[in-house]
Amino acid sequence: MLNAKKTIKTAGIMIVATLLAKLAGMGREVLFASLYGTGGQAAAFLTASRIPLLFFDITLGAAVSSSFIPVYNEYLENNQLTDAHRYANSFINLILLITGAMCALGILFSRPLASIIGNGLGDGEKELAAQLVVILFPTMIFTALAYALTGILQSHGEFNIPAAISLVSNGIMVVYLLVAGDAFGIHGVAFAMLIAWGFQILVQLPSLHKKGFRYALMLDLKSSGIKKTVRLALPILISSWVQPINSTVNIYLGSFLNEGQAVAALDYANKLYIIFVGVLTYAVSNLIFPSISRFAAGNNRAELAAVVAKAVKVVFAIILPVMTLFLLLRTPIVRFVYERGEFNAESTALTASALLFYSLGMAGFGVSEIANKAFYALKDGKTPMYIAMAGISVNIVLSFVFVRGLCVGLWGLALAASIAANLIAVALLLVLNKRLSLFHLHDACNVLKLIASALIMGVITYYSMGLCTFSNGLLGRLWAVVLPGCVGVAVYLFLIFLFRTDEAKDVMGLLQQKTKKVN
Repeated sequence: MLNAKKTIKTAGIMIVATLLAKLAGMGREVLFASLYGTGGQAAAFLTASRIPLLFFDITLGAAVSSSFIPVYNEYLENNQLTDAHRYANSFINLILLITGAMCALGILFSRPLASIIGNGLGDGEKELAAQLVVILFPTMIFTALAYALTGILQSHGEFNIPAAISLVSNGIMVVYLLVAGDAFGIHGVAFAMLIAWGFQILVQLPSLHKKGFRYALMLDLKSSGIKKTVRLALPILISSWVQPINSTVNIYLGSFLNEGQAVAALDYANKLYIIFVGVLTYAVSNLIFPSISRFAAGNNRAELAAVVAKAVKVVFAIILPVMTLFLLLRTPIVRFVYERGEFNAESTALTASALLFYSLGMAGFGVSEIANKAFYALKDGKTPMYIAMAGISVNIVLSFVFVRGLCVGLWGLALAASIAANLIAVALLLVLNKRLSLFHLHDACNVLKLIASALIMGVITYYSMGLCTFSNGLLGRLWAVVLPGCVGVAVYLFLIFLFRTDEAKDVMGLLQQKTKKVN
C-alpha cells in the first residue's frame, strides 16, 4: 500500500493547492461576471471559449494524460528510464502536431463554428464570438502540452506543481481583470487568457529539468509505447466526451432561452459546481492514478482494488455534504459570489436555478472520475467508452425533451446533465466491482450511514437558514452562506463520528497514531 503518512501529506498539499487555484478561478469568474453579467458580450465570450475546449476534448482531451500515464509508468516499472523519455518526447511532439493542425482548422472555420454552436445568439454576438475564437484557439495547444508535462511529473512523484498550474493561470487572469477591467474590451480579456494558459507550461519546466527530463525534437510513431497509447486513447477519448458534449448541447439550446442569457447563467453555475467538486475529486484521482497504474502493470489486483475502493468512498463521503449545501444554499451562494455590477438579481435567479439541478449530479461526477481512472489503469478504455456513449445519448435526449418538449427552461438542461452523470457513475461502479470486488455488504451499510448523516444535516441546515438575513450588504450575504454552512458541516461531522463510519474510524486511527508518537 501507499505510505499513509506521505500520501495524506501529499493529498493535503494537493487539496490546498487545488483549492487556491479554484478560488482564484472563482475570483476570475466573479470579476468577469461583474463586468459583463449575463449579457451579449458574456454569451459571445463563453461560447467562443467553449469551442477550442470542445475541439481539444474531442480530439485529445482526457486521453493526453489517461493514456499516457499508464504506458509511461510501464516503462518506469521495468526500469527503462531512457525509453520512457524517448516515448514521452514522441508523445509530446505528436500532440503538438495534432493540436497545431486543429488550431489552424478552428481559426479558418471560426465563423461557421460560432454560428452553429451559438445558433440562437444575435448576429452581433455571433460575429464577436467568431473574432474571439481566433484569439482563443491556441489555448488548446497549451492545454494539451500542459497535460502531458503534468503526466510526466506525477509519474515521478511530483504532484504539487501540477496542482498549482491552474493557480498561476487563474491568478494572471485575476490580476488582469482587476487592473485593466474593461479597458481593452472583451478582446483584451481573450488575449489575457491566451497568455495565462501559456504560463501553465512555463511553471512546470524547472521541475521537469530537476526530474531529469529533457525535451528532444523526435517522433517515433512505430514505437511500442506510441502504439499502445493510440490503442488506449480512442476509447478514453469517447468516454471523456460526456462533459464537453453536455456543455455544447447546453450552449446550443441555452442560446434560445432567456434571450441568450441562459448560456452565461449555465456556464456560471457549472463553474461553481466544478470548482467545489473538483477540489477533492481531481486531487484524489490524480494522486492515485500513477500508483494504480503501476499496481495494474505489476498485476497486483489486491492493492489496486484497495486504493480504488478507498478513493471512491472518500470522494462520496465528502461530496455528499457539499451537494446538500449547494441544494439548500444555491441562491445565497450565487448572490454572494456573483451579484454585483452587471450581474443583477435576474442573473442570480437564472444561475441559482441551474445550480440547483447541476448539484444533483455532484456525486456521480466525482465517483465517475475515480472509476474512469481505475479502468484506464487496467488499460481498459472500451468499458467507460460504451457507458459514456450511453450517458451522452441519455443527456442529449433528455435535454431536448425538457427544453423543446416540456418547455421547462434552462434548469431542464442542468437536470438532464445530472441524470446522465449519476447513471454513468452507477454503471461504472457495477462493472468495476464485478472485476475487482471493490465493495461488500459492510460498504453498503456505511453508505447508508453517510446518506442518513447528510439528510439530517440538510434538515438542520434548512432551519438554520431562518437565522440569516439576506441583506444586500457583503457581510449580510456572507452571513447567509457561512452560518448555515458551518452548522451543516458541524452536524455532518458529528453524525459520521456518532454512526462510526469508516471515514471517521480512519481519522480517529490517524489521530491515535499521532498521539502515540508525541507521547
